[in-house]
Amino acid sequence: MGVKTLPSIARGAKTRPMPLRQWTVGRENLMRRLRKDAGEVPLIAIEASPGYGKSTVMRQWMEVRAGQGWRTAWLSLDAADDEPSRFASMLVGVFAALVGKQNIIGSSELVELDAVISEILGHCFAYDRAVLFIDDFHVISNEAIHDAIGRIAMEAPEGLQVVISSRAALPLAMAKARLMGSAVLLQEADLAFDQAEARSMLSGICNREISEEDAERLRSRAGGWVAMLQLAALALDASADPGRFIDEFSGMDVEVSQYLCEVTLDLQSPPVRKLLLASSPLDLFSPELCTALTGQANSRALLAEIEARHLLLIPLDRQRRWFKYHALFREFLEARLEMELPGERERILLTAARWLLQAREPVLAIEHALRGGHFTEAATILSEHVADISLRRGEHATIQRWIALLPPDTLGAYPALKLGLAWALTFRHENEEVERLLASVEAAVPRCLDSGVMTPAQADETLASCHMVRAVAHGAADRHAQAWQTYRSFEQRWPGATMVQRVTIMTASAYSALAMGRVREARRITGEVLGLGVSRDVPYAYGWLCIVRARLAMFDGRVNDVIDEVRRVVDDEYLDLKPGGLVRDLLTICAAEALYEAGWLDEARKAINAAAESVLSHATVEVGEPATRILARLALAFGDEEQALNILHRSMSIAERLRLYRLAELIGCELATTLLRLGRNEGAWQVEQQMDLSRQTPVEFAASLEARQMVRARLMLSRGDGLRAARAAASLWNRLRSTGNVRQQISALCIHAAAQWQMGNADQAQRLVAQARMTAEQSGLRRAIIDEDYLLRSISAVPAQAEGRALVNGMRADPNGTLLSHREGHVLSLMSQGMTNRDIAGALVISEETVKWHMRNITKKLHARNRTHAVQIARQTGLLQ
Repeated sequence: MGVKTLPSIARGAKTRPMPLRQWTVGRENLMRRLRKDAGEVPLIAIEASPGYGKSTVMRQWMEVRAGQGWRTAWLSLDAADDEPSRFASMLVGVFAALVGKQNIIGSSELVELDAVISEILGHCFAYDRAVLFIDDFHVISNEAIHDAIGRIAMEAPEGLQVVISSRAALPLAMAKARLMGSAVLLQEADLAFDQAEARSMLSGICNREISEEDAERLRSRAGGWVAMLQLAALALDASADPGRFIDEFSGMDVEVSQYLCEVTLDLQSPPVRKLLLASSPLDLFSPELCTALTGQANSRALLAEIEARHLLLIPLDRQRRWFKYHALFREFLEARLEMELPGERERILLTAARWLLQAREPVLAIEHALRGGHFTEAATILSEHVADISLRRGEHATIQRWIALLPPDTLGAYPALKLGLAWALTFRHENEEVERLLASVEAAVPRCLDSGVMTPAQADETLASCHMVRAVAHGAADRHAQAWQTYRSFEQRWPGATMVQRVTIMTASAYSALAMGRVREARRITGEVLGLGVSRDVPYAYGWLCIVRARLAMFDGRVNDVIDEVRRVVDDEYLDLKPGGLVRDLLTICAAEALYEAGWLDEARKAINAAAESVLSHATVEVGEPATRILARLALAFGDEEQALNILHRSMSIAERLRLYRLAELIGCELATTLLRLGRNEGAWQVEQQMDLSRQTPVEFAASLEARQMVRARLMLSRGDGLRAARAAASLWNRLRSTGNVRQQISALCIHAAAQWQMGNADQAQRLVAQARMTAEQSGLRRAIIDEDYLLRSISAVPAQAEGRALVNGMRADPNGTLLSHREGHVLSLMSQGMTNRDIAGALVISEETVKWHMRNITKKLHARNRTHAVQIARQTGLLQ
């Protein structure tokens, strides 16, 4: 049984603004200035040394903006965020808050920074203004992130503002915005307390009266430095001679700040002092972690006491689950810990790493283990989580930095590190890097054998794993013929392979067979894998086996089986899939396709948004194509034609960039089909010419061949060449009958029917349409018929000579000569298939009330007692075929 996968609580705290405390001084003068000077500028930059209250100013400006009706979002940064993929994933979450919707971009762990920035800049904020706060930007040195935020500052749409705090000067990319008047800059002189503010803070912290004169003396000597005044207030409160303390206080001096920290620490009780020192090496900490470090069960109460005493402790969320120290105070505490307890820092970091791992925070656990010099511990954790971290978060630079920190001996003892990274990069299509990593591992094995680091059995297992990953990499890169040969050679070369390796290879073989159109072979291999008893104990293979089974069920038109299979796996939070996030996203795409084809459009949209088009960057062709197709068709179904076309164009660009040319061709086929549906025939022909969809497809890719034949038949119809279109559709349908792709069988029948109608063969056309409808009804693929409406409406718009009755949009006249409308005809047709009002509403993208209104009109026009009687009358009079 796997462990429940939880979201990162620590990471979530970074998107919640720091709460304001009771004694926080209101910066009314500064807020007034910002209302005047920065009300409409895209960027507010706050540059100052530690201790000037940058975060508090941002927090108060956030309250002002919220009061003005602006949407707000907060993002606190640390050194681990200095990577484009990680930064992008956090931007996705805050962007959703800014626009007030969920899953705006897609899976928050699988997007690229440029795509996120483009999405933000493309959003209209003019009528729903928003402000994004980014705290501690000085930890970011990556130029790609600097450029990305610079783009927002320079190109921000009307109604969007970004507020950034930093201890360092603005990067060049953002400095340009200031020079062009697009930014307001606040520095130390702007942030320093004035007389009233200083007295307010001193009075709020000290339990004694402070005169205006004394407050001003302290303020002027501290230069308005907020943190220095806070420390001075704590020392003043404890001083036996306040007047003398004020006289001797010099301020603005590092030694003075050290002295004030020492005074503050010495005033604390032993339990509080112990907690302060023990938590000082940590970037952030929770009460439970403090208990693990100190053995003090009352850590939560102690932290509350520290906060109540106005020490430089910063809560990171309103629930007080995570905290950090002010930079000045933390530096002092950590130095004091090393002086009083040499070597204790390393023990604390090891304990913290183990606790964080148990708390499902592997990234933080690895960071703490490395900082403490516990390389074996770090390597052990990283070996287990490297693929998930790489795939789910896309933080490859972080992983490579961790690996670079490990000593060669440790790295040699853990080949799973590079293997795990290679496995992850396989599904990101980093093929050259995958081969480099595998070659590095294979070259290291003989050395590990000679040095005794590996046993012969371990060496064989490592080399077999390299073979396995290389084979899967071929498949992920859409080189399925090469992958198939590698699978076969694996069985011959490694007869003693582990069960995990054998099952993984067999599952990958089934996937490649499906990709090459060898459906029977895919079913056979899947059955063999199930016969081996593959289960949750083989997490990598199990997830992908579920994907293969879902694709096979979709291929057969068994939409309910697809939905059941996916829900069984995705809803099992305790199922330890590997890599968990990616597999669940790909399965969700399978479910979205099934829901869409069944006519459940709202449910399909929710499902596809949970994974979204960004999965294209990590998926294979067989999942990337339906992801794009369903996203585009949903947009079309909800009336957004341009969005549908944008999705197709963008996805095609991603596929080409990843060198998944077959995926680009399949998306091109869908683009041409979409243009034909919209009546943009010339645009469809341009796509065909640009992508050369008429050229020969490699024989091993049956699905691509069928998609090409389908779009060529559609194009022939658009030019009035019904004879050639009919021949192509009939040939395609016969092929599809042998391979079994039900959805495409329905499309082929509809194209054939339209071609026959174009040639004047009305009866044959009607028969083919009836056959297509019957196939759709039996399989539950309702959208397969609805999406071909642009072909079928021409068939039903002309009177049938055999009956001699009037036809309007596919429905004959009723017995009294009153015609049913096109929409009423659709409702009646779907009702005859046994669909409920909700089903019909979902299929036609209308409300249930509208369906009921059409039903009343139908029963009235047909003089029917109820819906069942209406269907009987329609069939008796020829209204329904």
